[in-house]
Amino acid sequence: MNLDDREKIKRFIIRIIVTTLAILVILFFIKIWFVDNKSNYTSFKQNTPLFISLNEVTKHYGKYVIVEGKITKTYNSGKACFLNFDENYKRYLTAVIFASSFPVFPPNPENYYLNKKVRIVGVIKEYQGSPEIILNTKDQIEIIDDSH
Repeated sequence: MNLDDREKIKRFIIRIIVTTLAILVILFFIKIWFVDNKSNYTSFKQNTPLFISLNEVTKHYGKYVIVEGKITKTYNSGKACFLNFDENYKRYLTAVIFASSFPVFPPNPENYYLNKKVRIVGVIKEYQGSPEIILNTKDQIEIIDDSH
């Protein structure tokens, strides 16, 4: 093997190492930006949620809470499923399941949770003046009374 061949092999190995490191860095940032930040729920998992009543929801925006109540009205737009705790959904809490999370919930969540007493856990956000909790995982909602 001559000197020229050794130099080519050396450059080839360096390119493989640099490419591998670049791929690892890209994968690391993808994990941080897309996987770790996908859900507010996962970032609050370690904290103990505050148990509040439905009447206190608007006093706890940005807080990680547990709320119980009966789902009285639902609507599925195809892009999101809205589970409302009162007919007046603009004033009272709504649990929202976006289409990207539909696969982890029972089929037709608008029918599955309707008229059920549930316990939900998550961060209360304000959307267009109304309180909501976004449900990303099935663990965030539990049926506690199945009677109609």
